[in-house]
Amino acid sequence: MPENETVLVCVTDQVSCDRLIRRGRELAEKRQCPLRVLHVRTRESTMLGNPDISSALNQLYSLARETDAEMEIISSQAVEDTIADYALQHRASLIVLGETPRDRLPEMKERLLPRLPGVQFDVS
Repeated sequence: MPENETVLVCVTDQVSCDRLIRRGRELAEKRQCPLRVLHVRTRESTMLGNPDISSALNQLYSLARETDAEMEIISSQAVEDTIADYALQHRASLIVLGETPRDRLPEMKERLLPRLPGVQFDVS
């Protein structure tokens, strides 16, 4: 593993994303590289006035700290562009995405693949 590469975990504003952070920590330890956690907040997912979202993100921040991960929240309507730019900027070698029936994540992965050559994906 070349130096300075990272494992990137993409989370939503749900507490259940804690499993993704744990999975990312496991993979980062195997690769002996840092872990980063990213949440891209769109206008539709604003936390203002919604204590559930704020609470969930606080819990995810706490777990990120416990697992020695950097967590960032970036506001953007261009979710995939933001993920791709962030992954390139932080030299992500592996991206962990969640898998749920209502999400567009398989489509997202397919759109990110050509933009991130050499980056592996773990859909958990």
